[in-house]
Amino acid sequence: MTGSILESLALGMVLVAGLLMLTVATGGFLLWRYARRKLRAFRSHGAVVGAGALWDMAASNRWNRAGAEVTAAELAQWSSARVAKEMWRSVDRATTAVRAADDLGGPTAELPSLCRRLQAAAVDIDKVLRVDPAAPVPGPVGEQVLEVIRAATDVQQAAVTSAGEASAQRLADLTQDAGHELTLLDAGLASMRSTGRPGLNP
Repeated sequence: MTGSILESLALGMVLVAGLLMLTVATGGFLLWRYARRKLRAFRSHGAVVGAGALWDMAASNRWNRAGAEVTAAELAQWSSARVAKEMWRSVDRATTAVRAADDLGGPTAELPSLCRRLQAAAVDIDKVLRVDPAAPVPGPVGEQVLEVIRAATDVQQAAVTSAGEASAQRLADLTQDAGHELTLLDAGLASMRSTGRPGLNP
């Protein structure tokens, strides 16, 4: 008799433990799916996408914190490898700025096409610079590099202006919507108070 009771208790404990483990596993799975869905929605939010693009643009600018324009005299003192790096950095900054403007919904017009043309020109010049990476840059090639850098800077500035305007418009829309929602909420609460519902009167 005692053995039968012990066996029943042991079986009951095993069943309870099994149900508990199943509940924990199911809850964990549901929580994981919920968190993944929320994270996916968060990552695809326009503000997050735009912020990420602007962060990339800022990170690409860290190499030149002062934002000083490269001069012909500086290029003449640098090796071909360094000149190529400076050229590609300017092109990358322009591309990142255009991507940020596009992610924020700003007008980009022909800026993406200009970025592709800049990249194509940089590829052609880079082939010349790679012939002797340690040698100084010939004068005509240096002038071409400066033209690419100047054009990239112009594209970058235009894209940053577009991104800033788009971001400002989003903020204005958000402020307007928030004010509208708060007005509706206040009106709703005032209406509920006028009906004398408990817990709403001050």
